[in-house]
Amino acid sequence: MINSLSLPGYQLVDSEEQNEDIHFQLEAPTPVACEGCGVQGEFVRFGKHDVPYRDLPIHGKRVTLWVVRRRYTCRACKTTFRPQLPEVVDGFRMTLRLHEYVEKEAFNHPYASVADTMGLDEKTVRDIFNARAEFLGRWHCFETTRILGIDELYPDQHRGEDPARPAGHPPSGRGDQLPDEDKRPVEGQDRQHGHVESLPSSGQGGAATGPHRGR
Repeated sequence: MINSLSLPGYQLVDSEEQNEDIHFQLEAPTPVACEGCGVQGEFVRFGKHDVPYRDLPIHGKRVTLWVVRRRYTCRACKTTFRPQLPEVVDGFRMTLRLHEYVEKEAFNHPYASVADTMGLDEKTVRDIFNARAEFLGRWHCFETTRILGIDELYPDQHRGEDPARPAGHPPSGRGDQLPDEDKRPVEGQDRQHGHVESLPSSGQGGAATGPHRGR
């Protein structure tokens, strides 16, 4: 059964709307089998407890879901269990969709603002952000680029006379300070040909074989 809250398996029992909050009472889905031994149809109800879970706001009002969580006793394995709830994050007492929303909002807004809008504690928002940031940090690999994007491909490209430079002033290009045999292309990026890097010399004391154009 899908209720008006779009939470499959839950049954809407009651609701109450207040000035800034909306409360819903939901009946949790009935388990199919014992979570301990897996036997079906051999468990009976053994107590219940209403547990609050936060959900996404509705019309600007904070939403609390009061879920009737039941305990069951299995006659096959003689154990008592409380079934896991779908669509919720038990560790933070909120729905899965609210948890995912807080993860995104915590990267763009202050913790206090997100907490006040969703009806959460600021520490809860911070813990969700830290857990997400740690997860992304494990999967993101920072790599230094092999070739830098430098427009100044040839160090002697400013060797000619600069009309803006006063007479007698030493040239500013690095190529003017290099011997002729060292005027080789440096690693960088050509605007027309993409990445370019210098190849190693062909022999000791020999000149470079020329630039290598990469992808």
